[in-house]
Amino acid sequence: MRLCENCYRRHWRAKINKNTGVQVKHKNGNKVFICIKCGHVQEEEVAEAPRQEQIEANILYIDIETSKSMYYSYGAKVPSKYLNPDDLIREWFMISWAASYVGNDKVWSEIVTPQKALEWNDNEIVYRLHELMDSAEIIAGHNVDGFDLKRVNTRFMKHGLSPITGKKTIDTLKLCRSKLALESNRLDFVSKWFGILGKDDVTNKDWHAVLQGDKKTLDKVIKYNIGDVVNGKNVLLELLPIANKKQNFGALKKTPPAMDG
Repeated sequence: MRLCENCYRRHWRAKINKNTGVQVKHKNGNKVFICIKCGHVQEEEVAEAPRQEQIEANILYIDIETSKSMYYSYGAKVPSKYLNPDDLIREWFMISWAASYVGNDKVWSEIVTPQKALEWNDNEIVYRLHELMDSAEIIAGHNVDGFDLKRVNTRFMKHGLSPITGKKTIDTLKLCRSKLALESNRLDFVSKWFGILGKDDVTNKDWHAVLQGDKKTLDKVIKYNIGDVVNGKNVLLELLPIANKKQNFGALKKTPPAMDG
């Protein structure tokens, strides 16, 4: 990034459109940034601001729901501990996703249609999530490093999209394990421990119903998915004081960051 044309500093964060959740672009295609010192809005020809210069950041909390994979098997006991990939019938797919910026109440989400669930096909729901993640400076989630990022990148690449790499992450599961001594580190338990309301669970029977294209169950799953994001963001805010992270993220101010209307 160049120096700010107003205050001549060099610290930026992406300008996010509050309706789409995607970084604002100029008509010429250049990305638009906001100076964290004076609020000046400026476009830049480079693809993105250097990571070391992004002191204030837009933190996107994500959560996904996926199916199980389907295999042929001689029984529940597997001597080798691993199923043979030659026995794979259907590979897992992404059923739904939800995402929201810290400091913004809006939650974006998508879920497969009943027909796509029957086909085990998530091709229609990956593109919007890719746009959101590509626009964020920091990606957060509960087990986001161990599960969500690996899974979404697998599906992105399956459908010809570039993987999301090189972004900073905040994994609340890691924070719970390394900084606290809770009886359980499951998100629902941690939420209730912090006094955050829990949510209805999705049963194994429900996951089977999803694969039958049951619309009522799909509606239940997306509600569950959104609930994980809402609770997860609240847990993240509780954990930040012990996370050894800088507290001057723009998305964590008392007033949300300036966004394009």
